[in-house]
Amino acid sequence: MIILLVFLLAIISPVAGLVDGRYTEIPSSTGPLDKDNPELISILKTHTAYVGIMQQARMDGVIAYIDRISNGAGSINLRWIQDDYLTAASSIPLLYTSDEITAAREEMRAQSIRFSDETKTQIAAFNGNDAELRVSTNATEAIAETSFVRMPDAIWLEKGSARIAAFNTSTEKRENLLLTLTRQGVDITEAKKLSDQIDATRTELQDVVINKKNSAVLSINGVISKLNNQFRSSVDDALKNHEIQLNAAALMAMK
Repeated sequence: MIILLVFLLAIISPVAGLVDGRYTEIPSSTGPLDKDNPELISILKTHTAYVGIMQQARMDGVIAYIDRISNGAGSINLRWIQDDYLTAASSIPLLYTSDEITAAREEMRAQSIRFSDETKTQIAAFNGNDAELRVSTNATEAIAETSFVRMPDAIWLEKGSARIAAFNTSTEKRENLLLTLTRQGVDITEAKKLSDQIDATRTELQDVVINKKNSAVLSINGVISKLNNQFRSSVDDALKNHEIQLNAAALMAMK
């Protein structure tokens, strides 16, 4: 195993995922002919699971900070990007070739960069600062690190059920968002229909996970991603329409 680990480290080069100005190394392999060796794949999965959880912790810290300075108004896109990141990360336990895993890790990297860009946008919009942001992310990272020390086997992104866990978390966030929008008087009729369609994919996703259909997860991920994008566009449209209605009502009240 030690020889395999040394070999793995020799064939990977760092690819970075950025959150709040810091990079997390995500190895990108262009390995030799036996790059799909099961032991090498296992080591790669374990490393990526650790990276994924630490990146999730940093993202949690960013979202908490942006929520605080924006009174909850600036974090919606960050939450969606985090969902996309965790979709890629949680699919890796179901993949068994280096090429598939490398593609998933590249997606993690891309979502990390998107998250960083959106963080900068929201900090500028709500007059945040990097020092306070760092305090928030340091706190969430410390919690994640402590969990590793106390429960070294509790890396949820390493488990075969990780994709279902990520789906359930995303569903909970979506339901909470719809509830919040309803309380604000936003018309979520179309968004709710799309949310129900996303929920309907759970059966197929569970079948993929339970029966270990491996790369079939990539196909169902594509379906869910398309529905997620439609849902998010619907929410954006609903918020814009609600703002127009509020502005119109305010103008009428001034007459």
